[in-house]
Amino acid sequence: MRTKIRSLIYCFFLGILSMAGAVENPVDYISPDTKTSIRNIGNTAKGDCYFQISDRRGNVLLSSNEHPLLGSGYFAGSILWSKDSRYVAFSVGSGRDLRDTYVFSVRSKTLVRISTEVWDYQTEPVRWHDAKTLIVQTDAPFGGKATEEKARSAYRFRRTIRLIEEPLRYETWYTGQPVYKHRD
Repeated sequence: MRTKIRSLIYCFFLGILSMAGAVENPVDYISPDTKTSIRNIGNTAKGDCYFQISDRRGNVLLSSNEHPLLGSGYFAGSILWSKDSRYVAFSVGSGRDLRDTYVFSVRSKTLVRISTEVWDYQTEPVRWHDAKTLIVQTDAPFGGKATEEKARSAYRFRRTIRLIEEPLRYETWYTGQPVYKHRD
């Protein structure tokens, strides 16, 4: 009997601790013209998190759990609207410890992934230079088991991306030199 009670108490407190690490983000990230917003929905502890981009009337323009490039299980992060509200850049998980940067065009309702040649990385939008020019930062290596060697070889670099419409695509205008984070 005491063993069962201890087990129940242990499970109860374990459940509370796991919920303490849960993240909810019920904030609307509204475009500068206030016509469109992006919202993270769900709870990371339950694994039901995803995000939606909607217009002012509540019409869903993009739902990550229904898009083949995105899927559910991740929130949008590092959300940046262009000043003219035509584009929103964001970072979203693409696997264990990995993040990709995407840009959504409100006008054409299309999505483009900003790809990288680095296989073990996290990317995130840093800032808009102008209405169609985005600065993206890549940190690598990121996934996998942390080792001293991996920490010494960690680096980051930035790229300047220029968006082109009809269809939505991009060109990389500039790639900065890698900056190593830890040097002996």
